[in-house]
Amino acid sequence: MDAFNYLTVMVSIVVGLGMTQLLAGIGNFVQIRRRVRFYWLHTFWVLLLIVMHLHMWWSLWVLHSVTDWTYGTFAYVLIGPALLVIASHLAVPELLDGQIDIERHYYDTHVVFFGLLVAAAVWAMFLEPVTGVRTFAVPFRILQACGAALLVGLALVKDNRFHCVASLLLATLVTLAITLTRFHLGQLELRA
Repeated sequence: MDAFNYLTVMVSIVVGLGMTQLLAGIGNFVQIRRRVRFYWLHTFWVLLLIVMHLHMWWSLWVLHSVTDWTYGTFAYVLIGPALLVIASHLAVPELLDGQIDIERHYYDTHVVFFGLLVAAAVWAMFLEPVTGVRTFAVPFRILQACGAALLVGLALVKDNRFHCVASLLLATLVTLAITLTRFHLGQLELRA
């Protein structure tokens, strides 16, 4: 077993924890649906978090070319998946007795939730340079910076309309990132 395969086992476990949190949360919501006042934007973000977990795991394949692994590099690689797991835990509210108001939960936690996603976006921008895959100065960083800026806005602004528009724009950016630069395993550049 080479170093990449050995180290990605831990990364896969961490990403799997986030996916488990989200999927179990969906199952719990279905079970108690009569007590839950759903909010479409929260549901949108739970689904987008699932896509983000898949995208992160898929994108980490580019690290298979890294030959010089250090403890620090490995610890850095784990930060992004860990941030998504924590954000996923925050996205799914505790299932307490009585009515659960998902809209209230969304806006009560938006600063921390989107702050975690900002940190994950910044982590992603530096992942390839830190691991030596490629430099920081590539066109893809513009797309990542736009996503990080939208996430900062989502963390700082509580306006419903802003959250709707920014969330849809962010989903568009994620879709562009996947289809244009990460559609094929190990792909780094625009598809021809």
